[in-house]
Amino acid sequence: MGDSDLKQDSDTEADPILKIPEILPPVMREIPQTREHQRDEQLALQIRDLGRLGLSKSSAALAARITPYLLDKYYSEAFLEGQSQMQKGLATVALEEAMNGNTPILLHLLKTKLGWSEQQTLEITGEIRSVVSAKPMSKEEFVQKYLTQDSDD
Repeated sequence: MGDSDLKQDSDTEADPILKIPEILPPVMREIPQTREHQRDEQLALQIRDLGRLGLSKSSAALAARITPYLLDKYYSEAFLEGQSQMQKGLATVALEEAMNGNTPILLHLLKTKLGWSEQQTLEITGEIRSVVSAKPMSKEEFVQKYLTQDSDD
């Protein structure tokens, strides 16, 4: 290896190996912080897609590189549209699965949408007597105090 080979190696190390083009989707672009925000339709579509994927408002705002306040102010409708599309899609799939015989999904839909419950209600009537004491009683003391009173009445 000569001096010219060493110079070539040192020159190539200084240059980045892979140059990434500056063509990024709007969600990944650096957005300058200004006082006046203009609604961007492309960003609104992406926020709708983030809502469709099930992200929370704060997560969608973080991914879109805007504040949650701006998302509420300018893109709330797009976000809610995406959420409703997600819910519609999930409900459609769940209903199809239930109709095709998927018992767990059928039970879930019965419980959440039709108010069905597996609980059984027991109603017990009668007199309730309770013993509350700070010191333990012997069996004889308990019988004398509580069981013999009933026989006297």
